Amino acid sequence: MCLEVRIRATRFRIGTGGARPEKSTAGPDAHLAYGSPVANRPLRVLELFQPPDGGVPEHVRRLTGGLAARGHEVVVGGPADAQLRPDLERVASYMPLDIVGQVPAPREDVSTLRRLGAALEAGRFDAVHAHGQKAGLLGRVAARRAGVPSLYTPHSFVYRTQLRRPRRGARARRAVNLAVERRLGRHTAALVACAEDERDAAVADRVIPPERVHVVLYGVDPDRDAVPDPGLMEFRGEGPLLGFVAGLRDQKGLPTLLDALELLALRDESPRFAIVGNGPLRPMVAERLRAAGLDETTRLVDYGGRVEPYLRALDAFVLPSYWEGMPIAVLEAMAMGLPVVASAVDGTPEAVRDGENGYLVSSHDADALADRLAAVAADPEARERMGSAAQADARRRFGVERMVDEVEALYRLVAVSG
Repeated sequence: MCLEVRIRATRFRIGTGGARPEKSTAGPDAHLAYGSPVANRPLRVLELFQPPDGGVPEHVRRLTGGLAARGHEVVVGGPADAQLRPDLERVASYMPLDIVGQVPAPREDVSTLRRLGAALEAGRFDAVHAHGQKAGLLGRVAARRAGVPSLYTPHSFVYRTQLRRPRRGARARRAVNLAVERRLGRHTAALVACAEDERDAAVADRVIPPERVHVVLYGVDPDRDAVPDPGLMEFRGEGPLLGFVAGLRDQKGLPTLLDALELLALRDESPRFAIVGNGPLRPMVAERLRAAGLDETTRLVDYGGRVEPYLRALDAFVLPSYWEGMPIAVLEAMAMGLPVVASAVDGTPEAVRDGENGYLVSSHDADALADRLAAVAADPEARERMGSAAQADARRRFGVERMVDEVEALYRLVAVSG
């Protein structure tokens, strides 16, 4: 069996011996060198992202707002139906693109590459910064064709997650995705990792030379004065209320969470719990709550608007993910002063310190998760102590201004002098 993937002039052959790029037919500019640092003039940057919702567009919103506030001209390219498009349009020009997560999606991909190419040829951009795998593929191909340096933030490499997903052909998918990342890494001026774990993976898996990998931790700036969600406040009663606020997708560990809640019910230790989110697993979550008789103690709520009202109604935040780059939802909860119970995957332990600002458990371990949920629900003093530590950590390590400083410096480093 052999799969073949083409990225411009390079062909990858994926067979039983693994993935290897054939000899490149690219010219002598195959390895993009860093441009000379640009003086303190305003930059013109294209931020490109996919998927349409979740942590990636939240990060792009904060980064774009910070850059625009400093006088840089930012154009944002993303899905037409992006949840945060109105927010982005308030601070930047928005270019709606026919960009979808499937790899490949020939009609949409060709359309997007043509639009990106025309924009880059006409726009005199200093850099393209692509966020997420599909945007990273299309953005870097378009940037190379236009002679514009590109930066890439994976927000969790997809090839690393393939063996953790419930799907067929996981090993072949992993091989293809890794081969594509390695090929594109040759033409990437800087890979902006969201955690040391992501940086280590990029280096160990030979995605890009180590000197071109830079760790920039996310920045969060939640509205700590937000009014708590009234529905959750009514549901919580005297409290405590624990909660999950994230997309209802395979990644987020919902089966393990539901198993843990059922275990607590059997032990007659059920805390009040809120599951807030939208996504493809919502019917499954609703059915399991009904079948287990958890409707009295667990509330399923559609996500709408901003995250802060939901977090303000909680006493602890729970995220039992199966994989993460660096979970922005955890950082937002920390910044709101909530202790966190999370699975110890990928970059999460770089934010959550077990027993200090929250608890870490192994992914897929419903028994351990149930024990920690019961412990945090039963101990208000521990919640207060860990919540204060979480908020202090968020202010010290995950500020937006620090993040924008570091990204802006990278843009100047790679920008072509104009």
